[in-house]
Amino acid sequence: MEDKWWVSHFNYLDEITKEYSLPNKLKIYDVTLRDGEQSPGVVFRKEDKIKIAQKLDELGVQRIEGGMPVVSDDDKEAIKEIVNLGLTSDIWGFCRCIKSDVDACIDVGVDSVICEIATSKPKFQAYGLTEEKVLSRAVDTLEYAKDHGLYTAFFSVDMTRSDLNFLKKINNAALEEGKADELVLVDTLGVATPEAIYYLTKQFKNWFDVPLHIHCHNDFGLGTACELAAIKAGAEWAHTSLNGLGEKTGNTDLAELVLSAYILYGLDSGLTYEKLVESSKLIEKLSGVKVPAYKPVVGDNVFTRESGVTVLQLIRYPPAVEGYAPELVGGERSIVLGKKSGRHSINWKLEELGINASEEQIAKILDQVKQKSIDKKGLITDSEFKSIVNQVLT
Repeated sequence: MEDKWWVSHFNYLDEITKEYSLPNKLKIYDVTLRDGEQSPGVVFRKEDKIKIAQKLDELGVQRIEGGMPVVSDDDKEAIKEIVNLGLTSDIWGFCRCIKSDVDACIDVGVDSVICEIATSKPKFQAYGLTEEKVLSRAVDTLEYAKDHGLYTAFFSVDMTRSDLNFLKKINNAALEEGKADELVLVDTLGVATPEAIYYLTKQFKNWFDVPLHIHCHNDFGLGTACELAAIKAGAEWAHTSLNGLGEKTGNTDLAELVLSAYILYGLDSGLTYEKLVESSKLIEKLSGVKVPAYKPVVGDNVFTRESGVTVLQLIRYPPAVEGYAPELVGGERSIVLGKKSGRHSINWKLEELGINASEEQIAKILDQVKQKSIDKKGLITDSEFKSIVNQVLT
């Protein structure tokens, strides 16, 4: 696969990589069915959730968060069906540190759950909580989940605005008293820098000898960068969602995270990268949320070129204008026509249509293509191009 990308050699310098504490393998915990659906206006019906779970399983995602069964009867039934699909992916439930939430997860048949509770002062003020109440509820709920045979991970809501000493105390209690199996580092509001996330992950690696997750939101556009920072510090599990769906600005995007980890850091998640684009298209259809054309990895413009000088390079030697090949992620190259097109674009399009033209005719076609694009403030469609060609050649 290494002949499919052409990125900066500086990425791999010893002076840079010697500071990394990368895990042996990156593992993906996908939250599309829960956090992704929390995008305003997004509703996944039961049949949608089943399709998404099956697609995530095809991708090779190791863990799928089936959802939060207390949200609705539809969610509960969807999670039950997903659990019974016989997927390779492990299906997890999500619950608050409330025993009835744990019961709901038990009822749908999951074997593993994340238990969440707020740990920051702003959240305490909003909920009327204290450190003592939070600590007690966390331990009681985790103990209850363990007593009922569940594998558990503890999730500190708004961790990046929490007191560091309290974080150490409550996560230690979650492990020692609540018998939690794993811990989740959480940037709920997407307000931490990658450097801060790296620091927190290092702290947790020093304090606790259990698998660590990283769960970041994207409020400053740093979700992927923050999760990569945690992974460089040793976090094993990355939380992602397809197309970065999630509340407000969304969660860390699955395609961006796994491709960056693989190509830029040499850390394979084991996913079938060739299915990234088709997975994105599925979630775009089911969510009704259009993916921006310029979105990394899966956007329509990633492998599309209009500029004449860029098209020339693409035709002669694709690595000159691409960091990775489209077939790596299931995309396709295309050349479009518009104001910024050049002779090579016209030649390419004419060859595609099996039409011969002289250099003089190509120049005339190019002039009309540019003018048409300016007039309509957009790209030239195939039918418009054919019409221009017919006018020039007849």
